[in-house]
Amino acid sequence: MSKSETELFISEFEKNAETKKLIMSDDTPIRILKTEAPKDTSRNLTLLLVAGWGTIVPSWDKFLIEAMKDFDIVYFESREKSSCGLTRKSQVGMERMAYDIKDVIDKQQIDENKLILFGSCLGATTIAFGMYKEFYDPIMPVLIAPPPRFEVPPVLRQLIPFAPHWLLALAKPIVIWWIKKFKTEDAEQSAKYIRNLEEADGWRWKRVGLRLAFKRYWKIFPEIHAKSLLVAAEDDKMHDADNTKKIAKMMKNSIYVNLGTNKNTHEPIMVEKIREYLPVFFEN
Repeated sequence: MSKSETELFISEFEKNAETKKLIMSDDTPIRILKTEAPKDTSRNLTLLLVAGWGTIVPSWDKFLIEAMKDFDIVYFESREKSSCGLTRKSQVGMERMAYDIKDVIDKQQIDENKLILFGSCLGATTIAFGMYKEFYDPIMPVLIAPPPRFEVPPVLRQLIPFAPHWLLALAKPIVIWWIKKFKTEDAEQSAKYIRNLEEADGWRWKRVGLRLAFKRYWKIFPEIHAKSLLVAAEDDKMHDADNTKKIAKMMKNSIYVNLGTNKNTHEPIMVEKIREYLPVFFEN
């Protein structure tokens, strides 16, 4: 990655946040980052953010800096990320990752009646899976483009069970080409995904990805009856907005919002949209 690409993603949020290691119910340590909203602007709500596969904190910096004005923030890092103390004994898979969110809610004593559970891409699917399993019931779920299937290049999907984890380094040029040609809307989004890939831990990605790559999650969405804000970016090549539209029809109590671009879902405009819809979720 070039210096100019790297400079796009320097995280101010991390400088302001308290970092904690939490031990999950299967004894695996995961990392969260926390901030508290200023007392004079706080809405007395917690926003728990579950980012997408391999996503690094700087990708969400603009969103988080705006959101921390209103909300206490808990930024959750899932099991494929290098901050997780994953071992060979650790459980993996969608259900375990969804249960991690429950563990965080419980260990941080977050009131679900004051919880905005916010997820993007695979993080959104993980949140939805936990709602399907009734692990938690947040007052305001915000789901950005939850994929019904884990997105990987088609050929690599078939190689995951057989390829050694170090092969990720050799496959990076192929994945970078696939991202640039087919899955990004501009240079900034491309740079973000490429940095995620550069910082990836091959062993963790294979260990967790193997349990996700061949699963489909369409069946969970009709079973989710909670009012939810479902956000699409119809110009985004990585996350198929047609899938989000189908999911919105399946989730009968969902509210569908199109923010146009992937960039917008990571910007202050996304926080403004949450503020706009708060009364809908907190009405009697």
